[in-house]
Amino acid sequence: MYLTREEEMMLDGEFGEWISKAIKLLIRIGELNNAERFIKIRRAHISGVSYKTAGDAIIELLDDMIEAGVGITIHATLNPAGMDLENWRKMGVPEEFALKQKRIIDGFTRIGIIPSLTCAPYFFENRPNFGEIVAFSESSAVVFVNSILGARTNRHGSLDALAAAITSRVPLYGFHLTENRKANILAIVKNDEFMESHYGLLGLYIGRQLKPSEIPAFMFNKKPNLTGLRLLGAAMAASGALSMFHAIGITPEAKTLEKAFSDNNYEKLIVAREEIKSIEEEFFKQDLDELEAVFIGCPHASLDELKEIAMFIRGKKIRNDVKLWIFTSRYILKQAGNLGLVDKIEEAGGSVFADTCMVVAPIEVLGIKRIGTNSSKAAWYLPRFADGKIDVTVSPLKNLLHAILQ
Repeated sequence: MYLTREEEMMLDGEFGEWISKAIKLLIRIGELNNAERFIKIRRAHISGVSYKTAGDAIIELLDDMIEAGVGITIHATLNPAGMDLENWRKMGVPEEFALKQKRIIDGFTRIGIIPSLTCAPYFFENRPNFGEIVAFSESSAVVFVNSILGARTNRHGSLDALAAAITSRVPLYGFHLTENRKANILAIVKNDEFMESHYGLLGLYIGRQLKPSEIPAFMFNKKPNLTGLRLLGAAMAASGALSMFHAIGITPEAKTLEKAFSDNNYEKLIVAREEIKSIEEEFFKQDLDELEAVFIGCPHASLDELKEIAMFIRGKKIRNDVKLWIFTSRYILKQAGNLGLVDKIEEAGGSVFADTCMVVAPIEVLGIKRIGTNSSKAAWYLPRFADGKIDVTVSPLKNLLHAILQ
């Protein structure tokens, strides 16, 4: 890779050991992907924040960085932690876990990273502009940034996103380049009867069918809303490590069919109700009346989703034998609180948590075995992160809420 004089100084350790380590990692990634040079960035989003997934190793890493005086100069935010920092006791999180988790958040904050603690920073805390190159490492945010916003990021891991934040650079390759952002599969979806959870099931199906390097362009009979598109992208990223999609006439780089593709040489994939039903049967494992908990917010719930939930359960009561937990960002939680939405949900017996999500929280130690969610991403990851000790059912939001009301 070509290096500027400043980048050579970074590599030689003239700005400190940690900057040298960071740029060495990024050079290696660049070389593996045939990048010719670096490009400067102004934004990054760092995953691997939960103590459940990162463990003691991240604490040691951050302690070393703090001792070395490492400081982040770009706008960098954090993915969800393993608990609500203010209400972890209400969640039932063990104190030992909480203490370790707080050390991790404190460490990231001390090196200059904003503790947004959300997988959806694009709503407020960290929203890239169209065409802007960034370094995001949360898979569902990567898909949203590339697809819905038209900004540009490769799928970073937690360490190379951190390295990008330290150096304010990424190697220029992959989804940064216009020619690599064109679709190569036209997915024609027969979706007249879709509810929001079906878009997640569609994402699981497409993720299994395509390679990570492939980009589908969806043609819908009925235009999906933003929640549907978010669930679609998150599930694709979970089951198939896909990083981008287009929706013809909806997403910014696919206003027409011709703009989504570089030429007319593309494959077609027809997705009918039968394909979605096969995935639905795989992830609909139990009677909704037998659920112990309903978890909503993977990715983090938007203000519109909280409004929908609050209006549906207003004046009603959730059964005493089941939990309704909704996960969102601290920013959205404040907005929802100002609108009285949180009060309505809590009056019905539900809880709204910030800073964390169902996937990275230590759900397995809480004794919850049967979970319902409208998120196919959560249904994909939860059993895997809990050693198969949890059963998860995917169902539309209103069906789940109706099942747990008295």
